[in-house]
Amino acid sequence: MKTKLLLLLSLYSGICFSQTPIASFKSAPNTNFTVVTSTPSIDQSSDGANTSWSFNNLTAAGTNIDTYASPTAAEITAYPGTTEVLSTTSQGGTPIVNKTFFKDDITGTSITAISQGDITLNYSTANAFIGLFPLSFGYSALNTPVSGTFSYQGTNGTFVGTISITVDAYGALSLNDTGSGAYNGNATRLKLEQSLFFSVPPIFNNIGTLDQTSYFYYDNTSNDLVFRYNNANLVSAFLGINQTTETLERNTPNTLSTITNTLIDGFKLLPNPATDFISISTNTNETIKVISIFNITGQAVLKTNKNLNTLSVKDLPSGFYLIKIETESGKFATKKFIKK
Repeated sequence: MKTKLLLLLSLYSGICFSQTPIASFKSAPNTNFTVVTSTPSIDQSSDGANTSWSFNNLTAAGTNIDTYASPTAAEITAYPGTTEVLSTTSQGGTPIVNKTFFKDDITGTSITAISQGDITLNYSTANAFIGLFPLSFGYSALNTPVSGTFSYQGTNGTFVGTISITVDAYGALSLNDTGSGAYNGNATRLKLEQSLFFSVPPIFNNIGTLDQTSYFYYDNTSNDLVFRYNNANLVSAFLGINQTTETLERNTPNTLSTITNTLIDGFKLLPNPATDFISISTNTNETIKVISIFNITGQAVLKTNKNLNTLSVKDLPSGFYLIKIETESGKFATKKFIKK
């Protein structure tokens, strides 16, 4: 039996790098990822401030795309509290869709369920809490209890365990060209560690374990999720599984906001997070023609060609948004922001 466990998503001065809070745990809607392999394995041991990572032996092995949607009525019933659903779909051949279910509210972002391959984890008793974004270097939420139910190839049971989240490092990140350009920039890293224990009550307790370590690297300029890594080890003699799955994905360069942002120099949004208004400025002679705002599902929620330097967002619901600026000359830029 084989299960794919993707489970859980510079300024130089004596080597000193800038650090920016992570705006959102999630990727931007419609982000393309290149699935990669590395020989030798990438070295992610560096942590702390002003570190560096060089992942320069990456080889393209496939592509995925992240899309978001509101949960269906059935999904809300199955996974209470869910506010959005991330679908990561493999491209080429027969598509494989893995889903992560999120809850965003005033307390922060949590995972309510994961459905990947033939295994589903429903954090119905205790959601997997990630944090209240934005998150800065040094943030930690250690050994938070999680629990719920699981299903695997017709077997249903329960699980208990813990999840730990830390923003453990920031510094310089380099990725070699895997077909559409290299990446060199400053990034902040979020680390996720999860340990679960499975049972099939009332008789079969402790039938297996899942140990997972994931890293998420976010660009300090655009806040895009640039690179993500997952290692999951599932062992259960009862279920007939003893498998370790390692997955590496890099944001395909043509979906990175850092590329589009260079088209308008010094594009800034203040404040971010915002409550009532956003001030927009650029270090350029370009004239802004239109501003569009999109929600996390990619739907346009606001479009205007008036008051282009100070934009009212007070009527938007709290959450994460993408703002797009277009100029008279046809240039454009995008950035994420948070509405409180």
